[in-house]
Amino acid sequence: MAPSQSRRSSPLLPALAVGAGLCLLRSSSWSFLAAKPASQVRAEHGRTAMRGFKEDFESWRSSLTPEERKMVQNQATGEYNKKFRKSPEFSKNLPDEKLKSFANILGKFFDTEAADY
Repeated sequence: MAPSQSRRSSPLLPALAVGAGLCLLRSSSWSFLAAKPASQVRAEHGRTAMRGFKEDFESWRSSLTPEERKMVQNQATGEYNKKFRKSPEFSKNLPDEKLKSFANILGKFFDTEAADY
């Protein structure tokens, strides 16, 4: 019978690998934590623009009369209903000054979104 040879691995190689990994992790963590990613900066700007849009939209919506509000709600609800789309109620519009003010709100929103891209 041949004597079995036990092979012992050197503890130096795993220690070097762990040390190199720690050095790499430490050196990259400083640059990783130093600056915000561009997507996070863009998201923060988008939230600010969305808050402004929400406030403007809510003020515009509060300027609608109850009849106008009901008409807009009915049109939005029946958007995908064929019978409703053929009815004269679907083709009614809001007054021009309210449509222009809403167009201004949307224009401001799209301008701020365009700046992000």
